[in-house]
Amino acid sequence: MVDRQATPRIPAPARTVHSGPVHGDVPWARQLVHRAVGDEVWQSLLDSSDRAIFVQDSDGVVRVVSSAAADVCPALVPGVHLREVEGFAAEQDDPVELTYAGVGWRWTPCAAGPGHTAWHGAEIDEAEPWCDNCGRSRFLANTSRLLASSLHRGHTLRSIVQLAVPTLADCCVVVLPARRGRVEWTRFTRSGDAEHGRVGLHALRAVTGLAEVFSGESDRGRRAELVPEARADWLLPQGFGAPGGIFALPLRHEDLTDGALVLVNSGERGEIDNATAEMVRDYGARSAVALHSADAYSAQAEATAVLEASLLPAELPEVPGTAWSAAYRPAQRGLRVGGDFYDVYPDEDGGALFLLGDVCGNGVEAAALAGRIRQSLQALRLVEAQPARLLHLLNRAILSTGDNRFATLVLGALRRGPDGGLRLTLASGGHPCPVLVRADGQVEEVAVPGTLVGVLPDPHFGETEVVLAPGEVCLLYSDGVTEARGGSDGVEQFGLSRLCEALSGGAGLNAAELTWQVEQELDRWLGGRDHDDVALLAVQALLS
Repeated sequence: MVDRQATPRIPAPARTVHSGPVHGDVPWARQLVHRAVGDEVWQSLLDSSDRAIFVQDSDGVVRVVSSAAADVCPALVPGVHLREVEGFAAEQDDPVELTYAGVGWRWTPCAAGPGHTAWHGAEIDEAEPWCDNCGRSRFLANTSRLLASSLHRGHTLRSIVQLAVPTLADCCVVVLPARRGRVEWTRFTRSGDAEHGRVGLHALRAVTGLAEVFSGESDRGRRAELVPEARADWLLPQGFGAPGGIFALPLRHEDLTDGALVLVNSGERGEIDNATAEMVRDYGARSAVALHSADAYSAQAEATAVLEASLLPAELPEVPGTAWSAAYRPAQRGLRVGGDFYDVYPDEDGGALFLLGDVCGNGVEAAALAGRIRQSLQALRLVEAQPARLLHLLNRAILSTGDNRFATLVLGALRRGPDGGLRLTLASGGHPCPVLVRADGQVEEVAVPGTLVGVLPDPHFGETEVVLAPGEVCLLYSDGVTEARGGSDGVEQFGLSRLCEALSGGAGLNAAELTWQVEQELDRWLGGRDHDDVALLAVQALLS
């Protein structure tokens, strides 16, 4: 017998592990694929052998499983994706060692024709201890890769408990630090699915030493016991029986305890030995890093979502005698916000202040400045209602920040006329001029000159008044509309003339139908190409 301590075992190359009849240098499993036989024939041939073999296709889906392989690992069934089988990854070229009912097994992959892989399973010679150096390294490398494959907090917790069973113990539980007097736990056992729940902080007293693990007094973990007569439903599922051994370990990363890893053996398996405990410590260190990364990502994603929500345009309010419609498309895919913005602020007299603007650039930085401008205008409108003077106040506010970005903006003040129409006072700071859709379908551009907002200390902002008869519409838009490049060459701009053509003949259409019509024409022009931030805001005088 070879002394394993003196001579470490080195797994044979994958192709040499298979035995049995071959044709030339091609294993028989490869011949099955080359003959293009059906799955039923594969299954019949595999079942005629006493070997533990299964075959996966190029998508990672298990196609056929021999009876011997199914007896060893019941999770191996035709149609299941290999990544869903505990211990395997979606793409794996190296042998995998797992334990089933306390017996070590090595699964070795072998190419079995175009796009197929045959896995040959065999018991590790003479029940070789799983915690030997080779097996330990392979297990930790495999679990490290799987734990790093997701930053989703829930997926990471489930992976931690599932990967530990049955290699390290019969049951694994991750317990997170208490929040508001309750602790969150995730559990997995050999006989069930991953479970999740919350219990009161007092429930942790059922396990001796768990408090010390959370406090950091037991950095290397410790063996623990169940307190007699204590309820520990969160630790052990119904029917698990009396535990044979419990080991608790803190999940620490950068001197912070992000949780505790609790491993439990059944009475049949017995105490967790020293070799396994050492392996648990290595596994716990990797689990702590994965959990910390997932927590950090979740916190960042939550903060981003909250900030993004605060920058999104508000819902359009109801203003007597008016109908409103808007469209908003950020330039960067994956972001819901950009440098374009609009708002409508009703006043107590039945009128409203409305605006549409565009910050230089796009993306997160532009969205942040757009948010600050919207907040500034929301406050400044309380002390100044006249559009041009309001733009002067905003210009001073932007200059005071020292930000080198600028904005363009159209501000409008709306009042209802005696005939049911609307009187609009419009002021512009370097923004594309508004357009009007008259009752007869004619489209008019409203010339409102003005300098950029946030550039000069003494700017000029033009102001003019227009009247909308009942049914007529005033449309504000960003330059992302007129400067959209598309057409046959992808270079020509959409332009003001095409915008007016999209609006012409719009007599009788409501504000929502007009903005939708512009969006459709713009989509056809772009043909799926990238674009700048796009914003539209339409106000219509309602027919009485």
